[in-house]
Amino acid sequence: MSKRKLILLFAGIGALILIACLIYGCTNLYNNDNGKNHYVRGVDLSAYQGVIDWKTLAEQNIDFAYIKATEGNDYVDTQFKTNWEASQKTDLKVGAYHFLDYDTTGKDQANNFIANVPASKDNLPPVVDLELYGQYDENPLPKEQAKVILNEFLKALEDHYGVKPIIYTSQRVFNLYIGTDYTDYKIWIVDLDNSWPKTLPNGGSFTFWQYTQRGILDGYDGNETFIDFDLYKGTYAEFLDEFF
Repeated sequence: MSKRKLILLFAGIGALILIACLIYGCTNLYNNDNGKNHYVRGVDLSAYQGVIDWKTLAEQNIDFAYIKATEGNDYVDTQFKTNWEASQKTDLKVGAYHFLDYDTTGKDQANNFIANVPASKDNLPPVVDLELYGQYDENPLPKEQAKVILNEFLKALEDHYGVKPIIYTSQRVFNLYIGTDYTDYKIWIVDLDNSWPKTLPNGGSFTFWQYTQRGILDGYDGNETFIDFDLYKGTYAEFLDEFF
């Protein structure tokens, strides 16, 4: 085999290893090195994961967890209170997220979130999950109407918690509703093509990246076998400096 072919072979093997690490987790990349220069991996979860053994979950080379709290103006995730209280007893950095709907006002949805998620500087900023769903997948709400709801929600949370929420979204929704209008907000991008690091469609940089929806860990017993894996853009030291 020629030298060039050997180089290409090893490059291909290296790429496959990196993809496998991102999907399944390579322990030497994450927080078991006991330092602050490791990559920062986390999960986001909801009642779909069922009852969670937070001690077990926290021991599997993750640094943070985002827990679904609310949706719309009246829905509260059935496991949120239990998850929130148990997660606070671990070493994980924890935050809560809200699934935004387009049928109620941003203010009413913010009131739902605020009524259920305690304010604490020891936790990560709140997240708004901005997606297209149901009828809106094929017929998205016009941008200006969606922005009214989103802006009301963001302002109410910022006023209450004293920190700007993070916007979680896909590249499609980013292009529809975000663009260059929210440059002062941190963006959590979901993109499952396994290229890394990520850049935003407008050329900016992400803060968090959800790179797979098919992670598997121990410690939960719900009907959903998989759990979402996420990465922070920098080292653990940078993560702490940015949020704490």
